[in-house]
Amino acid sequence: MSAGGENPTGPDDVRVEQEVDPTERDVDVAWELFDAQPTHPEIGRLATRVLAQQPGRNGIRILLAMHLKARDELDEARELLLSVVGQRDRFFVDAARELRDLEQYAYRYQEARRWADVVLAEEQESWLDVLALGVATAMAGDLEDGWQLLDDGVTLCARTDADSLPHALTARTIYLMQSWAPAERFIPAAEEAIAADPSSEIVGGPLAWAYMRAGRFEDAEELTLRMLRLDPTDGMAASVLTVLREWQAVVERGDVSLADIHAAGVVEWVWGQKRDELLGTDLASALAALEDVMPAELRAALRPPLEEAAARESAGEREIAAWHDGQEPGTGALWGLDRAFRLMSSTEIAAMDEQIEAEPEAHAQWVQSTTTDYYSQVMTDDEGSYLIVTMDGLRMRRTGADDVLVAPNLSAWFWERVAAFGGRSPIPLARHDAATRS
Repeated sequence: MSAGGENPTGPDDVRVEQEVDPTERDVDVAWELFDAQPTHPEIGRLATRVLAQQPGRNGIRILLAMHLKARDELDEARELLLSVVGQRDRFFVDAARELRDLEQYAYRYQEARRWADVVLAEEQESWLDVLALGVATAMAGDLEDGWQLLDDGVTLCARTDADSLPHALTARTIYLMQSWAPAERFIPAAEEAIAADPSSEIVGGPLAWAYMRAGRFEDAEELTLRMLRLDPTDGMAASVLTVLREWQAVVERGDVSLADIHAAGVVEWVWGQKRDELLGTDLASALAALEDVMPAELRAALRPPLEEAAARESAGEREIAAWHDGQEPGTGALWGLDRAFRLMSSTEIAAMDEQIEAEPEAHAQWVQSTTTDYYSQVMTDDEGSYLIVTMDGLRMRRTGADDVLVAPNLSAWFWERVAAFGGRSPIPLARHDAATRS
């Protein structure tokens, strides 16, 4: 306090406060709001007001684009960023980075890769940019090149920014999982990341599942127990341990061995479900995305869903029954494939199961004998061919012929339909090559 107990804010302070540029105040508030709540509508109003006064402020144009992306207004965000890169000023690289990230978010992997290349052509020393090019390249279909770039990004980080190495190792692990890297590539990378940060749930859980997928059950148990000691609320570690304990109980009864369970494809099947849940590529997400792009004729041909309780007890795939319980006969061509498969209703599937059980000798392909023979009917062409879910993917089954793999799993098949109908699919482009062969 100044002498005499006067307010310390004197005339000079008042004058300085009065002289603050209102435009600059809008800029500061807009950035502060974005940091706290990227979708707040006031950000758009403030940024628009600034640009009305000073149209050349490309930094604010980028902020507005980031805000629009957060609100999922991707076309508008893209248009703004393209207007910035077109000017080739000092904001060029920043705008190109945002375009790269926007296209990756939009699952437009080829475009994301193109902008990632543009960024690295301008600035070669950012390990984050190398990692971004790596994941875009892998998701665009060039898996080996993309995975090598991820390794290169980690190497660059170790050389130029060693303090950030745990972050780089974690990012590489996430990107490998996102691009469906095989266990032999994913596991060593995840082990490096967990060694750098033993408490990382985002790495530890997927690594434990990868151990299970590779048949390394003792390693999975050791890792999950260690993670649960660090954090007893770690849900993913607990889920791995729960599944492992259930399988160990089966083994103790003398029914099968863990090696039998692994050989039967059960582990691969469970891992695929967990990976899809983590990445948002699961069946529920695919069906929700399909609702947004489904042609009207197809929508009209699908039957109403079953109630939740009825769907749980229905024959076939319960998630499908809870979405739409079958499809009108003769409308299979509306899916846009060469073979006119349509969804079967739970009633049709139950009737077919009863027929198989009553006449097993007439349905040799359908009679279950081991865990590898698990199946669940999903679709039929009404001419004796069916699409069925099995432990190793979605297959087409016909009498007198070997099963044919149609898609890696049911969710991949529906994501392919989302993409075919003009929607956005998060599936790596290289994996689309294996989907939808019906």
